[in-house]
Amino acid sequence: MQVSTEYLRTLQSRIDRVGNNMANNLSSGFKAQLLTVEEGYDAQDYSNTIALYGGVPGSGKPVLNINLYTGNRFDFSQGNLANSGNDFDMAIVGDGFFQVRMPNGQLGYTRAGVFSKDGAGNLVNNQGMLLEPRITMPGDVSEISIDDKGIISGVKIATSEEDTEYASNDEESQDDRVQLGKVLLFQFANPNGLEQTGNNIFLSTDASGKAVEKIPGEDGCGIIKSGMLEKSNANLLSSITDLIQIQRAYQVELRLRQDQDEMTVQTIAMRR
Repeated sequence: MQVSTEYLRTLQSRIDRVGNNMANNLSSGFKAQLLTVEEGYDAQDYSNTIALYGGVPGSGKPVLNINLYTGNRFDFSQGNLANSGNDFDMAIVGDGFFQVRMPNGQLGYTRAGVFSKDGAGNLVNNQGMLLEPRITMPGDVSEISIDDKGIISGVKIATSEEDTEYASNDEESQDDRVQLGKVLLFQFANPNGLEQTGNNIFLSTDASGKAVEKIPGEDGCGIIKSGMLEKSNANLLSSITDLIQIQRAYQVELRLRQDQDEMTVQTIAMRR
């Protein structure tokens, strides 16, 4: 009975994960949750799994536990890129996360590069979270661009006749471009240990290790493509197929439980 109950809970958890993947099919930078679980019969294997992928402390009891994963918890494969028309939007090609400051002051990590300027000129994501390290855009620059290394540059706007004359005499020169900031990316030793929270944000844990600051394009880190967004890597068709299979398994298990209950009632009635 206990194993059957845990099995139903596991199926329900799988349904929740598939539903979440389907709901975020159009969310920029979303990474699909995977469904693989294992039976924690061996206490050592149980502890090893927790160390690798995170989860709740184990009791060592031979019971199915949805927090035990045999493989990756998330599908971190690259999503397709799409032009956004916004120069401040950024897509990561390769490994890495953007770091943002959440409303509670905690640092979060995301692949969703939907950014814009707030009223103070700071780069923020679509939830109003500051990009960290903080980058502030001055108001006297134009033609802002972000290169593959995350360097943000722009052209200073002419504020006098002298500046205007200088700009006209040096139209083809790139010397008048000024660096405004640099976007850094962050990597984890074990990204599958990250904790997923709302708004497409991940939190670091003991299982994931601390975030390591990286320069885009160096030391195994991905590069940045500005004016583009990474699409969700959730596959809607496979999610629908998974959902149908899980629902059928759920129905079969419930039917077995009902048959067992009926047999128990009949057995008790016969003994009377």
